Amino acid sequence: MTDTASHSAPERGRFRRALAGVGAFLQALESTSFDDTLDRIERLEREVGRLTEELRQSRGPAAVEAQNPSAAASEH
Repeated sequence: MTDTASHSAPERGRFRRALAGVGAFLQALESTSFDDTLDRIERLEREVGRLTEELRQSRGPAAVEAQNPSAAASEH
């Protein structure tokens, strides 16, 4: 009988370890304040890139010539 009792104890330990592993996995999936900060920084970087590209496109070749009078004077 002692052999049967000692055999069932490791089974309960395995289940507890598996449950603890699942709990740790689920906890790792939760978002932390650090993750939120990194997400905000990433969104801001994308927005700055988009605005930079929009500004570059809005200036165009005519705007660049108007900003550089020596280039406009050399064409005439």
